[in-house]
Amino acid sequence: MPIVEEDFDFSSFDGLCLRGTLTAPQTAQGVAVLTHGGGVTRDEGGFFTRLSAALSRAGIAALRFDMRGHGVSEGRQEDLTLASVANDIRAATGALLGRFPNVGRAHLVGASFGGGITAIAAGRAPELVSSVVLFNPLLDYKLRFIDQKPYWRDNRIAAAEATGLTRDGFLPHSPTFRLGRPLLNEVLHVRPAEYLARVVQPTLIVHGTGDTFIPVDSSRTHLRRIAAPVKRLLEIEGAQHGIAVHDDPQYAHPQTKAWQREAIGAVTAWMAEHGEGTPDAKPQP
Repeated sequence: MPIVEEDFDFSSFDGLCLRGTLTAPQTAQGVAVLTHGGGVTRDEGGFFTRLSAALSRAGIAALRFDMRGHGVSEGRQEDLTLASVANDIRAATGALLGRFPNVGRAHLVGASFGGGITAIAAGRAPELVSSVVLFNPLLDYKLRFIDQKPYWRDNRIAAAEATGLTRDGFLPHSPTFRLGRPLLNEVLHVRPAEYLARVVQPTLIVHGTGDTFIPVDSSRTHLRRIAAPVKRLLEIEGAQHGIAVHDDPQYAHPQTKAWQREAIGAVTAWMAEHGEGTPDAKPQP
């Protein structure tokens, strides 16, 4: 099936220009919104590029976009919050469904940092969602950004890091991902795991058993909390975070490519099977 790839920009609810790539067949039978992890871009090192192409060949138009403060989208990482990105997923979904008026609902895909936020977005607007796919999702942001940091104790930051946060406006989580005060305060209260009880659409989680950043036990535990009657955890034996071998940021290793082909095949089949989703799903308060 011939596919076309083009730039696709849309506006966030609060007025930022978010920039993405639309990969689409000539006639789309479904649509998907792909949300990447923190500190990377819409292509997820090439994984989302290949996933988008596979979905399009199966008749599903895929929009992958740079999260605010990432890639070439507007905004600053230090201003980023879970709520703002959840709103951006909602805005992306509306823009994509507007482009394809024959499609009533979208598949939502989220990876890593974007995974838990995708669950929030799906739980808040199930009437717009056909199915949910999460790759090695982060579902406890407080654990990752506060509890596992040595400079936090009893939910209070150490003096040296507080000084650096005031001076720079952020603390580095990685060389490419900044944590600002809005997000650090938010994760003390907002728990995406609590939104899993609102996720009523078919949900697929794909997680590598060798993941040392977000262990697969997280997905094993949280799968039980998802309200959807149809749900599955696909474990990729030995895969590190990103469904890859260790220390393969370009996803060039043959084993990485094999694992990602497996994951892409499973996701494509999942979306083909679960189509438009539950027609009577209602938005959650």
